[in-house]
Amino acid sequence: MKTPWEIYTIKPFKDCRGSLKKVIMKSQIANEEELEEAYLLYSNSKSIRGNHYHKKTIEYFTVVSGTAKFVLKDLKTGVVEEVEVSESDNLVLKIPPYVVHAFRNEKEKTLVILAISTREYRKGDTDSYEQKIL
Repeated sequence: MKTPWEIYTIKPFKDCRGSLKKVIMKSQIANEEELEEAYLLYSNSKSIRGNHYHKKTIEYFTVVSGTAKFVLKDLKTGVVEEVEVSESDNLVLKIPPYVVHAFRNEKEKTLVILAISTREYRKGDTDSYEQKIL
């Protein structure tokens, strides 16, 4: 069954200096989308974040360090998927509106996730609607 969220692989460029991961490029986003915010999430062992969905916002997540268990739920169909992602998987999760999303740090090591959003957070207009799935 097709899901509204996307999980795509990124291919790191590697040389003697290390590696470079292009997380998102203009060619991957729709013409009407604008990226307004990027932030790093640091999560302690066993901590949970998310448990909400958006009506307008599209978010992109990639694990920079550690391992996360993502749970995603399509509010239109009820389809639920769990995905475990570590930094070595080189995956980006694109979460569209009306998809409940949450993640938990599954390991002892601090989890670091890069998040990119099409809407800047505004107090009083968060576009976040709570729904516990994890």
